[in-house]
This record gives sequence, structure tokens and C-alpha cells, in this order.
Amino acid sequence: MALRFECLDPVKTPLVNKFYDSNGARGRANKQDAVWVAYADFDIIAACRIQNRGDHLFLSTLLVAPPWRGKGIARQLLSQIIKSQQQEVYTFAYQSLIDFYRSIGFNFVLTLPEPLATLFCFYQQRKIVAMSIRSSNYLK
Repeated sequence: MALRFECLDPVKTPLVNKFYDSNGARGRANKQDAVWVAYADFDIIAACRIQNRGDHLFLSTLLVAPPWRGKGIARQLLSQIIKSQQQEVYTFAYQSLIDFYRSIGFNFVLTLPEPLATLFCFYQQRKIVAMSIRSSNYLK
């Protein structure tokens, strides 16, 4: 089965939210987000969003459906996203995912831009770390 990766047209945002809901994700996409998905045939099997936070790109709500985990789909989806960006992409990684993000080329961030620093304070109780990547640092 061939997988397909794409950035969705904003009109399809409800489809991603349905995917998130059915898989227990906390995040919700909105039409201002760049929403990226992986399809197997016509089914969304993975998704994440790129939010613009004060002219800084923030990757959030990366989710792969349970039957598809462990097959490299998150890595492939992130590859498509990172290669398409012209600026640094930030994310907040749970402790259990730090090695995954580092294996792709993300690095720890000590100083966040103000809009992201404020957001980080809000999520800090979830034991996360700030990370970022530039497309030029992406490890294929």
C-alpha cells in the first residue's frame, strides 16, 4: 500500500479533527494551521500541524494512528514538513520522544522567541523540552 503525504487545504480541517478525536489527541486543528497528513489509500493515518506563532513556526499534535506506529510514518511525515519550510521549526517534545526528534535533526533550544516562551510556560507542567530544526539541518 502506497502512502501519500500532503499539506491539506484548510477546508479539510474537520477531517483532521475527526482523526484526532478518534485517536484521543488533545489538540485541535484550525483553518489558520498548516495541517499535514499521511494517507493510506483514502484514510488519514497520521497528522500534525504547523502553527504560526508570532512569525515563528510551531509543530504540534503529531499523531500516528496506533495500528500504523513503529513503521517510520512519523519520520516520513516530518521529513516532508521540514523540507518544505524556509525557516526554523520549533516543537515541544515529551521526554519519551527526545531521542526520536534528535535522530531527525532537532536540537535543544535554550532561548525561545517570546510567543513560544509564553506557550512553553503554559505546557511546562507536561515535562516537555523545547527543540527546533532548520531544513538545512535535517538528517535524512
